[in-house]
Amino acid sequence: MVRNLAFFAVMSLIWGLTWAAIKLGLNDVPPLLLAAARYLLTAALLATAVRGAGAAFAHGRTGRTVVSALLVNTGTYGLLFWGMQHVPSGLSGLVNLALIPILLFAIAAFTGEERPTWRHASALAIGSIGLVGLFWTRLGAGSGSSGIGLAAIVVATACYCFGSVVSRPLVGAVKPLALTMVQAAIGGVALLALSLVLEPISGETLEALHTPAAIGSLLFLSLFGTIVAYTLYLVLMRDWGTVRAGLYAFVSPIVALAAGAWLFGEAVGWAEIAGAILLLAAAAIALLRPPGENRG
Repeated sequence: MVRNLAFFAVMSLIWGLTWAAIKLGLNDVPPLLLAAARYLLTAALLATAVRGAGAAFAHGRTGRTVVSALLVNTGTYGLLFWGMQHVPSGLSGLVNLALIPILLFAIAAFTGEERPTWRHASALAIGSIGLVGLFWTRLGAGSGSSGIGLAAIVVATACYCFGSVVSRPLVGAVKPLALTMVQAAIGGVALLALSLVLEPISGETLEALHTPAAIGSLLFLSLFGTIVAYTLYLVLMRDWGTVRAGLYAFVSPIVALAAGAWLFGEAVGWAEIAGAILLLAAAAIALLRPPGENRG
């Protein structure tokens, strides 16, 4: 019990700090190139120790594996890193982490995996109000780029949730870390291709990848954000179940907001606090399900 509580604390802390690490890397490196470097490094690190990647392409799984990688890695993190150029790191983490359980909850009802109830409607309504409030404050302050960045983060989160649904049949058939490695490699290559087409890459840009800030950002995101934290999450899912393991959605956003305020001086005003309360309340409705609730 104590071990798992320690695992949960470390996992929540790491996933809360990843947003500051991304923001730090974006100071020197274009967003698509930074995202590509993150996942190619992750794939390379995992390739040294993980076996069984071939299972992701066996028995007709190739299409599902590729599509899930393009959604979970390329679509999600390409949009997320781009949006974070215009949005504070703490707010980015809050919106993404709190919105994931809400959207997964909604998708489960829409696909018939769960029977729609008042809780689905409540989670979506409260979460939507929280998001509208956050958008209103960004646009009301005359920051159109901030509103567009926030929209990109919302779409990125939707990509992640749909990609998670697409990849769900692969879980069990493919070892989790092997699947992570394959998706990271495919997603990283696609991100690199997009970067070469859409971003101005020069010798100066490539040199920026060797700055202490960029190296620290990439190592933290790849080694801790993906490999260490995800491994802890798998252990907690095994020992605690999905719901309890998913409670990081209430802890990590607070860490993200605190880290952004401390490291970058990001303002946390009443609007951010109100939006956080509404989004976390909606996430609570999605995650904390009463015993015996009917499911489809």
